[in-house]
Amino acid sequence: MNKLDHLMILASAGSGKTYALTTRFVRLLALGAPPERIVALTFTRKAAGEFFDEILNRLAGAAADEGRAATLAEEIDRAEMTVADFRTLLRTIVDAMPRLNLGTLDGFFAQMVQAFPLELGLGGDFELLDQAPARQERQRVLSLLFNAGVAQAGARQDFIEAFKRATYGVEEKALQRRLDLFLDEHGETFLQAPDAQAWGNAKRIWPQGCPWAGEASSLADAVEHCRAALPWTEFNEKQRLVLEGFLSDMLEWEAGSQLPKSATTPVKNILGAWDAFAAGAAEIPVGGKRYAFEPDAGRALAGVVRAIMAEELNRKLEVTRGIHAVVRLYEERYDKEVRRAGRLTFADVQRLLQPATDDPVSEQRRLLLDWRLDARFDHWLLDEFQDTSRAQWSILRNLVDEAVQDPEGARSFFYVGDVKQAIYGWRGGDARLFREIFDHYNNGAAGAIKEQHLTKSWRSAAPIIEMVNAVCADPAALDTIGPTAVVERWTREWQNHAAARTELSGYAALHWAENEDERWAETLRILQEIDAAERGLTVAVLVQTNRKGAEMAEYLRAEGGLAAVAESDLQVAFDNPFTSVLLALLRWAGHPGDRFAQEAVAMTPVWPRLSELGWPDGSAVSRGVLREVQEEGFAGMLAGWVQRLGPDLAADDAFSRLRGRQLVEAARAFDETGSRDIDEFLAWVEMHTLREAESPGVVRVMTVHKAKGLGFDVVVLPDLQGNSVAQRRNGLGIHRNENHEIDWVLDLPSKMMTETDPVLSGLLDDDVADAGYEALCKLYVALTRAKRALHGLIEPVGRSRSRNFPKLIHTALGDEWARGDARWFEAIAMSSDEPIDVPAPVVPLAPERRMARRVALTPSGGESVNLAARQFFAAEGEAGSSRGQAIHRLLAMVSWLEETDLAKLRAAMIAVETNEKWVEIALATAVSPNLGEIFRCPEAGPIDLWRERSFEIVLEGSWVTGVFDRVMVWRGADGKAERATVVDFKTDAVDSPKKLTQAIQRHRPQLEIYRKVVARLTRMSTEHVQIVFTAIGRAVRLE
Repeated sequence: MNKLDHLMILASAGSGKTYALTTRFVRLLALGAPPERIVALTFTRKAAGEFFDEILNRLAGAAADEGRAATLAEEIDRAEMTVADFRTLLRTIVDAMPRLNLGTLDGFFAQMVQAFPLELGLGGDFELLDQAPARQERQRVLSLLFNAGVAQAGARQDFIEAFKRATYGVEEKALQRRLDLFLDEHGETFLQAPDAQAWGNAKRIWPQGCPWAGEASSLADAVEHCRAALPWTEFNEKQRLVLEGFLSDMLEWEAGSQLPKSATTPVKNILGAWDAFAAGAAEIPVGGKRYAFEPDAGRALAGVVRAIMAEELNRKLEVTRGIHAVVRLYEERYDKEVRRAGRLTFADVQRLLQPATDDPVSEQRRLLLDWRLDARFDHWLLDEFQDTSRAQWSILRNLVDEAVQDPEGARSFFYVGDVKQAIYGWRGGDARLFREIFDHYNNGAAGAIKEQHLTKSWRSAAPIIEMVNAVCADPAALDTIGPTAVVERWTREWQNHAAARTELSGYAALHWAENEDERWAETLRILQEIDAAERGLTVAVLVQTNRKGAEMAEYLRAEGGLAAVAESDLQVAFDNPFTSVLLALLRWAGHPGDRFAQEAVAMTPVWPRLSELGWPDGSAVSRGVLREVQEEGFAGMLAGWVQRLGPDLAADDAFSRLRGRQLVEAARAFDETGSRDIDEFLAWVEMHTLREAESPGVVRVMTVHKAKGLGFDVVVLPDLQGNSVAQRRNGLGIHRNENHEIDWVLDLPSKMMTETDPVLSGLLDDDVADAGYEALCKLYVALTRAKRALHGLIEPVGRSRSRNFPKLIHTALGDEWARGDARWFEAIAMSSDEPIDVPAPVVPLAPERRMARRVALTPSGGESVNLAARQFFAAEGEAGSSRGQAIHRLLAMVSWLEETDLAKLRAAMIAVETNEKWVEIALATAVSPNLGEIFRCPEAGPIDLWRERSFEIVLEGSWVTGVFDRVMVWRGADGKAERATVVDFKTDAVDSPKKLTQAIQRHRPQLEIYRKVVARLTRMSTEHVQIVFTAIGRAVRLE
């Protein structure tokens, strides 16, 4: 085989990274490399699948067409190859498919463990746990730790006491939830450094001694000494009040809690002049006026701050040791119950494979394993290398060494990625490895690894690339937001981009908005103008958090009627009424006494289907569903119900049908575990997530992290605001040694205190630099998702001191910036009503043609919704209003006034709502004499009272999901419903007869739907529908 260069490729966004990878793979095949001796690894199954598909597509094209054969031959530098040659390569790779090593890093590591279990200390079979079963195992172990019948009392008490130490000062009522988050946050750090000596160990952190502990007296003694030493008669009245308030409040302060307000400024000023105080005299502001302290007074004042620092650091050391104790107790039990039983997560597999540098026997055993693996593989292709962790690289390092140092040059190493897209540092990825590995091999042998840059974008139009270059390549602009270390690191690898498709029209522009409301309104205006749904364009609105994404998607739906969906990892089982009711059916079958699940089923088209099957009650439903699950698995059972309910879905409801198929596919994955336990399946599917492919016509609202690797015709960035980008991520302070192993761990004190300590401030500077670089990477990813149009929305920078994205963008682009054709989209024809063909579904349902997905408008538009109905029908400007939601929530706490202690009711309301004004509005509404027939129990009975009751129902061909505020249902002696009154609360400002009339007409369509829904649910007519306007304490009856 001809010698092939080792190669590092730095591939900018959209520059053809997959093309480079597949070209390398095909060239290896053409040079005679057996396919099974090539290892090609990436991070996701999706990326691995796309890689393999592209290899097959390129080979198949060259095997069928002389022109494409000639092109591919030139691309792989084998001009002599013909159609026949590529046909041979295609046959070779197809025959080798079962033996290919083309997949994810996690999958490859799992194969290594499966191949050498005994060598790695595994005695027998083992099972790999995905995320959902791993979470279930965690909950089981936590239950064992707290179960009095299982855990020994001493062990249980040790765990609880350790948790108290570890969470000192943190209030959390939901212990289980807090523990889960706690283990998410600290578990991996413990597994990397299980030695207790690394946790909260002052001698490791300050080898020369802690500068705050040596001479520090107790805080109380320091305060008293300071009071005696200060020259009180020299201070003005304001200065005396400031200093006395500071000293008095410090006597009440407890380490671990926040400093009182009176102490924050004095402590900050004293720490800021610490060297001067240490030298004997210092001048600082006190009470708005600078004061020069004499040495004795200055030392006394500094002594108080030294004592504060000492007590706070001692508390942080103790908390850190408590964290270690909690995780150690949990891990000891988890190891016994789960790992030793052969149930391993992918993280466990990775730790098993890491070389143990402190254990010669283990290290020798690992070298033998590497030697055996080395005999199997010749060529290494690593994708998205900027996201590789040092732990992952340590597993591959010896194997890659052998390839790079092969004396015959018959083996190769190829890695590709983009350090500018390194946005996963929080989960271990270290982009510095990219250059370190290159330097390591080239320092050993000059030119050992070649370097190549791909900077020509095949994704984005020229105006977008121009904006990217303008924002990301200007050192002066970058200096406005980042520390010097961040800017130097960024510019070191930067090369200006160019657009490959210069003929592609497009547009990029900066938009200004005064506040968030205007940014959202401008986003809606842009999307409505482009009308992507009718033009078949893909659209993304990128935000910084999932919460903001949900709010934006709701805004676009409610205010603009756009088909918008918020995408975190999609929980396809619960984000729609269709699959939610299927899971409610399963829950009812597993628990026939679950009235909530039964009622959820009863309000949907599932109910009449149960009658058709001859399942009249909970017992029959349980027997029937359990039989289907046992015989057909969860996938078969759910596929059958998706088919049964197909006729009840609207003809154009492609979304519900899609979710049905996706739920069946999820169930198929669960069925592979062999379990038929309903509770296990429900717990598993609750955590099952999915990422959707691009959809023409749907506005996809997602975080920048979710958008990585994707491209869209139109991208809008309305959420670029925020504080300074160079901010340390929350979490423990972790210092690593020169080998990147954890040296010490500390729960850091406040930023003000951390910055003062020379050791801790060094760690802080490093963490801030890493966070600042990752923030720039996130901005770069956001800017490079667009193909045809990019719109950035920011607020005026003004005098803001925040070193944030708007400051960078404004500095780089100025007050006005736009490039390209603002009307580029008009050249794209509007679509006809013909649906778009898609591949047949994988579930055995009738084939369908997929239409551009439609998300329902408000019920007043006559279409289905998937939100609380009152949010859709709220007065203009009130949809999603926290005030309206709060008052609704408070009124839901009122049952019947005759049975209510108003003092207790007020206390209960205040417990859930801090705004006392809103509490008073709710109470005034409840006790209003005008509303007695609503809040006082009628004498005629019996009566059912529904409060904040959710419903799902198919009404006139549409799924409608909503929430009744208050419904009263009268029942006869036989228990059957005879009449009902629907009450809906509105917080509109109706301060004139005209506004009241307008509000009534605006809300009438909603109440008419409510009337129909209640009539369907109770199987009788609804007598009254009333709107209660809380602002005036008045009810209006709609006839």
